[in-house]
Parts: sequence; C-alpha cells; structure tokens
Amino acid sequence: MATLLSWTSLGIGDLDVFLPSPPCLVVYTSYEDGKPESSVMYIWQHERTGALHHEIVYQAEVPFETAVAWAQEHAPTRNVERIHVKHARAKKAVERKPKARAVAKRGPAKKAAAKKRPPMRPAAATKGRRKPGRRAAAK
Repeated sequence: MATLLSWTSLGIGDLDVFLPSPPCLVVYTSYEDGKPESSVMYIWQHERTGALHHEIVYQAEVPFETAVAWAQEHAPTRNVERIHVKHARAKKAVERKPKARAVAKRGPAKKAAAKKRPPMRPAAATKGRRKPGRRAAAK
C-alpha cells in the first residue's frame, strides 16, 4: 500500500516550491463556492534525462477522502509508493459592508487667463559695420 505524505514545499521569498519524490501521486482538493474540486496528478522522472513529468489522471467534484481513496486504489497500477496530499480548507466568504466615501464637489474647470504680450518688433537691420565678436577680439 502507498504511503500518504503531507504536501512538502520549500518557501523561497513569496514562492512556494513543491518538492515531490517521484514516482508519486499528488492529491489536491480545493473549494470553489463551497464545493470541493479534487485532482490526482501522477509525477514521474524520465530515466535517461532526469526531467520531471506530470499528468492529471483524475479530476472530479468529489471530497478529499474520495480522491485519496481513488489514489490509493490506483497507486499499484503505476508502481507508486508515495502519495502527497494537500487539502485546502473551505473558506467562508466574508461580506464587506460598503464604506461611505467623502465625495469632493468640484465646479467646472476654469481656463487660466492667457497673458497678453505686446507684439514683437522686427529686428532693425543695422547699417554699417558690426562690432567684432569675442573670437575676433581675442586675436
């Protein structure tokens, strides 16, 4: 008979890394709107490459105990000695009361008055010789 093991994971910052011991079955039950959703996943390691592979072998809206029983029944067919289990507890929906928010009353947006400038005069053409620039004066 296969051994039941709790879900073992390693926390790295905000990330939880699941550490399976292949070949194994993983039973996971979560709840959506108070109804259980269970799945059984088969995890194995490739003999030559060492790569981990997985396959969902069972998924149904059944309680946790039913999914574990299914995994125990089918473990010998896949030569599995370990079954990892995780049972997410049903969460009660918390109803939030709407909070009264202060609403700022604003009038229509006003346009800023444009500053008036006198019209620009065209540059007067100078007659005669110009003063030498800095470069010319430095020589």
